[in-house]
Amino acid sequence: MKKFIFLNNKENKEDLISKIEITLSCVILLFLWQIIAIKLNNNIFLPTIGEVIKSMMEISTQERFYLDITASMARCIFSFVFAILFAFILGVLAYISRVFRNLLKPISALVSSIPTMVLVVLALIWFEKDNAPFVVGFAIVFPILYDSVLSALLNIDRNLIEMLSLYKINTKDKILKVYLPSIKFQLVPILVSTFSLALKVVIAGEVHGQPTYGIGTMIQIEKINFNTPGIFAWIIIIILISIILEIVQRILVRRTFIWKR
Repeated sequence: MKKFIFLNNKENKEDLISKIEITLSCVILLFLWQIIAIKLNNNIFLPTIGEVIKSMMEISTQERFYLDITASMARCIFSFVFAILFAFILGVLAYISRVFRNLLKPISALVSSIPTMVLVVLALIWFEKDNAPFVVGFAIVFPILYDSVLSALLNIDRNLIEMLSLYKINTKDKILKVYLPSIKFQLVPILVSTFSLALKVVIAGEVHGQPTYGIGTMIQIEKINFNTPGIFAWIIIIILISIILEIVQRILVRRTFIWKR
């Protein structure tokens, strides 16, 4: 009991020290940013923190602010949901059929190896500007999720599968108590990080495609107007969204792997 309390206190202490170190690092970065910006005295090259905060306040009061964020998040969510569905279906089929798995291998490898900007350009050629970011988000995220689903199924202990067959466990119980949990434990730790990746890619697609609404569209407009404080403001907004997603991921992982605690 004393050993458990000691270990728990040690973990809490290390966690606190890590948080202090991260906070200190952020303060140093902000300090350096402000000093360099003041020295340069050129807000087109590097704005001060005050100018960026002012731009954030101006952006947040614009009528289209929430429309831009909603549009980007909607494209990201739709591309992510479709990627999960296709990854799950094709992953299961690839697990069942070795031939199907081999047929998908070159396609998955091809999509994974194509640079993001090339996918953005191709999507803009083949699809409407409002749909291109959605397609790019799907294309980037799908191979990651597909590989995770397939890997989860292939890594299930063969002895366990043989035992299930030996004791004639029905298919429903096999799926609910063995296959789905295996996929769940493989996917949950990467879901939010993959979603964050999809969001960044979708925004990159919006920067080049300039749909009617979107964070990327606004970043491109700020660039055209040489409004660097506005660009930095949108970057901070994206970082804040990513932080929220990171918190969500931690909650999901804790609840999924509660048995490890």
